[in-house]
Order: sequence, then structure tokens, then C-alpha cells
Amino acid sequence: MAYRGGREPIGEDNVNVSHQSPLQEFVVLLGAALLFLAVAYGILGLLIDRAVDWVEPETERSLFAHFGEAFSNETASEAERVLQSLVNDLQACLDPGYRIDVTLSDNPMANAFALPGGRMIVTRGLLEQVASENGLAFVLAHELGHFANRDHLRGLGRGIVLTVMSSVVLGSDSSLNAVFSPASMAGQARFSRARESAADASALAAVHCHYGHVGGALEFFETLRDAAPSERNFLEPMHYFASHPDVATRIDDANALIADRARPLGPVTPLPLPLQ
Repeated sequence: MAYRGGREPIGEDNVNVSHQSPLQEFVVLLGAALLFLAVAYGILGLLIDRAVDWVEPETERSLFAHFGEAFSNETASEAERVLQSLVNDLQACLDPGYRIDVTLSDNPMANAFALPGGRMIVTRGLLEQVASENGLAFVLAHELGHFANRDHLRGLGRGIVLTVMSSVVLGSDSSLNAVFSPASMAGQARFSRARESAADASALAAVHCHYGHVGGALEFFETLRDAAPSERNFLEPMHYFASHPDVATRIDDANALIADRARPLGPVTPLPLPLQ
């Protein structure tokens, strides 16, 4: 056979020749990868939720007690004793299954949060934003709701899943993490907002159980709303990445729940002196 020189032309029906543009192929592959990650994360998240339900409260307390050791005090202050007493009373209405130890932090940011193992942190910044015991009780009961629903464990487990998936698929130092992280953050934030709404509902029920009414329960939310009333529209896209529902939505949802359950309002109890 004589040499013709050059290469034989590649036919249009050659299976090794792509008939799609490189950009179209990239979009298809990226979409398939995101869909796979979303399905995998959803399945693993459900497995974690099921596994958390099997963890006994006392087992959790023994496994994660060291989480709160950095916040524990050898001698509780008068303010911490008052907070502990209020949490103990609320546990008669919303019991997570083990003792919750309360620590008062000097942090000026208004916040309270639940740590795995049964430690609740309350900041002095929060005490400065509530004027009644009822308003404070709602926030404490909200954290008790997280303990009762095991949200702290579910959040911890799902966070580990996201980190492991990102590292396995993309590599721990891959720049592609920046591409996939917004999608994963949005999924995690949506889950977190649902758990926050569930904790709000649990807190309302606990406050009603303890006081016989829900007067003053939304005081902290109303203070936050009045402090920043007009940022929602500007930050609207960021709402999808927020871990908590916006304050206005939480107030609306709580008031709807109060009306639906016919929860009565009543006089509020002043904040105890050691907490003022």
C-alpha cells in the first residue's frame, strides 16, 4: 500500500468524535456532579438523622462532655444559679433526657447556644437585650428544643459529611471547593433553618407550659427586628445561605402558631435582679 502522506480524515460518524461544544459538555458534567453530590448528601444526611435517634442521651453526655469543659466554672455566680434554676424549671416542660448545665459568658454578642454533651452557653449580651424573664425563658427554651431534637448532633454530623465529601471528591486544597461550596452551604442552611423553626415551636410550647401563657415570649425577636428593620431587601439573596430564618419571618410564624394553638397572652415577669 502506497504512503499518502498526512493523516486520514476523521469521519463525522466516528464514535470518538464529540458533536457537542466543550462548554455544553462542561455544563452537563457539572450539573451531573452537583446532582450526584446533592443526592449523596441527602442520603447520608438521612442516615445521620436516623443514627442520632439511636444515640441515648446519657451516651451523648458521656461522649461529648469535654465539649463544654472549656466553659465550665468551678464556682457558679449568682447569675448562673438563677439561669440554671430557670432552665431546670423549663425542663419540666421540655426535657431533653439529661441534665443541662448553664454557663454565663461575658461575650457582649447577644446569643445562646447548645453544645453536644449538655452544656448551654448564655452571653451577657443576650441579658442586655431582654427586659423580662419571659423573653429570656423563650430563648432558653429554644436551646432546650435543640437539645430535645438533637439538632446539635445532627448539625455536627452533617457538617462532617460535607467536609469529607468535599475532600474526597475535590481534594482538601482544591480550588474547585469554591465552586461547589455555595451549593453545599445552601443545602446545609436550608436544613438549619428548618431545625430553628422547629426549636421556636418547641420553645413556645415550653413557655406556655411554664407560665400558663406566652406573653413576652417574642421580646428578643422584636428587639432584633426593631434594631435592623430595613436590611432584608438588600440582603435577600444571602437569605438562602443563612443558618437562621430572618427575624420578621420568625415573628410571623410564631404569631401564627400562637393564634392556631389559641395560646393566651399574659403579664410578664421582670428579669431577676442578678440578671439585670
